[in-house]
Amino acid sequence: MREAKTQIFEAEPSAPDHRDVAMLVLIRGPRLGLKVDLQGRQELVLGRDKNCHVALETDSASRRHCKFVRLLDQWYVEDLGSTNGTYVSGRRISSRVPVSNGELIQVGSAILKFMAVSDVEAAWYEEIHRVAIYDGLTQIHNRRYFEEFLDREVARAQRHQRPLALLIFDIDHFKQINDSLGHLAGDAALRLMAGVVNRRIRREELFARYAGDEFVVVLPEADLVQGEHFGRQLCQLVAESELTFQGHRLPVTVSVGVAALDNGMHGAQSLMQAADSALYRAKEAGRNRVSR
Repeated sequence: MREAKTQIFEAEPSAPDHRDVAMLVLIRGPRLGLKVDLQGRQELVLGRDKNCHVALETDSASRRHCKFVRLLDQWYVEDLGSTNGTYVSGRRISSRVPVSNGELIQVGSAILKFMAVSDVEAAWYEEIHRVAIYDGLTQIHNRRYFEEFLDREVARAQRHQRPLALLIFDIDHFKQINDSLGHLAGDAALRLMAGVVNRRIRREELFARYAGDEFVVVLPEADLVQGEHFGRQLCQLVAESELTFQGHRLPVTVSVGVAALDNGMHGAQSLMQAADSALYRAKEAGRNRVSR
């Protein structure tokens, strides 16, 4: 598939209205962090067609996919009969619905964040910082943040001789979900599963998306036995969750590899390799299980 590109075409704005300042920020897709001002507009159309106000050249977006409409002081979004649908905070919409500050709108594979704030510049800069450390789809930390966090925790654990456990896991047979239900179902599986696991994570722990359907959990002050126990809880939590997409139940289970820092390891990379090897053993043993 060719790499998607985003183009912006300025519409003729009406007179500015200082009562309500709003914007869209692209948090997943080409031109990450792109800001689209809504101030002074009454309507904004998104789609693959180059004549849309926001043109998203991606195969998963329809030519005229959806539009934002301002009625009085409230912004609404409505689908324009798109093939893949428009999603607001993970729910496919069937009629015009209001959007609130912070809500996520998915248009094909692209995700935009709606922000209605008094200071759009400050909010945009803050969102740019968030985009740098959070995954746009799952809204958990991304690989970049994880690698920095793990380096710090490994150094701390080695300096103070404290335990540290790392879990790597991925969704079993994830490709089958994409092949049978489509990539938007795969996106939903990742997002919903991440939401389930994230509710189990404590403040001092870290849960992040590493790559594709692969995720990591860092457990400071946890040894191998405690990490393995957490992994079993994680497997059970995901397997028992009712994850659905457009009426289809998503049969999501995970395989987990667990490793703990020991004196023979030379840093974060050694710990990662140990956890990755354990994940491979969990898959070889039949999946939906934990291995060390």
